[in-house]
Amino acid sequence: MASNPPFQNAYKILLETSQPNEEEMHDHSKRSAVVDGSDLPLIDLSPLSLSDGEKEACKRQIVEASTEWGFFQVKNHGISREILEKIRREQMKLFLQPFEKKAKEKVLDFSADCYRWGTPTAMSLKQFSWSEAFHIPLVRTTDAMDAGEFSGLRSRYFRGKADREMEMEIADHVFCVAEMQAWSNGAYKSVEHRVMTNTKAERYSVAYFMCPSYDTVIESCIQPSMYRKFSFREYRQQVQDDVRTTGSKVGLPRFLI
Repeated sequence: MASNPPFQNAYKILLETSQPNEEEMHDHSKRSAVVDGSDLPLIDLSPLSLSDGEKEACKRQIVEASTEWGFFQVKNHGISREILEKIRREQMKLFLQPFEKKAKEKVLDFSADCYRWGTPTAMSLKQFSWSEAFHIPLVRTTDAMDAGEFSGLRSRYFRGKADREMEMEIADHVFCVAEMQAWSNGAYKSVEHRVMTNTKAERYSVAYFMCPSYDTVIESCIQPSMYRKFSFREYRQQVQDDVRTTGSKVGLPRFLI
């Protein structure tokens, strides 16, 4: 039994009728040349456990990368390559399960609704994701921090975008999220990153999201602020509303003053 979701059948009308509109074509023409992934900052995190001076130097590298790029590669982060390779092998085994089993049965100890594929809210091909994923909520960590979430994803090819396009090998990356951009008053960049189709290679990824509690107030200490004060609950609700009504995650721009 095939492991791939039935994209062609489920989204037949969208795939047959959607054509790039003028705005999408204009957006594509504005993109700069593809940048070599080797240009992306690679930060050694081991100094964070050393002397104060070495810690500060490492922190400055993170600040610079977050400001210039919005994401960066990391090494010596404390998770062994052996564990990461084992996660990848187990992830591949999970996604190679028959589609019907993933979609209708409880896989491992995951909840029945943790498996997602395609983009039900997509109104155009630009909003459509040729991917499938397991989203696994974790336990609450502290009163100020809600449960993190692991997300395992299988798709085709990876291309990140931070006011430029970049082709890169799969590695260990850190992305700045929208809350960081708001807290820093726009200094840190929450970049768009997306998976694009490719007929030659599948891409497997594992993401870990650490989120503040829903009641956390997100407000920059830098004045005048670009964004109005909002809670994480309000932000998540806005993202859900945007996806439901427009097919895309608009999110943070909704909170601009």
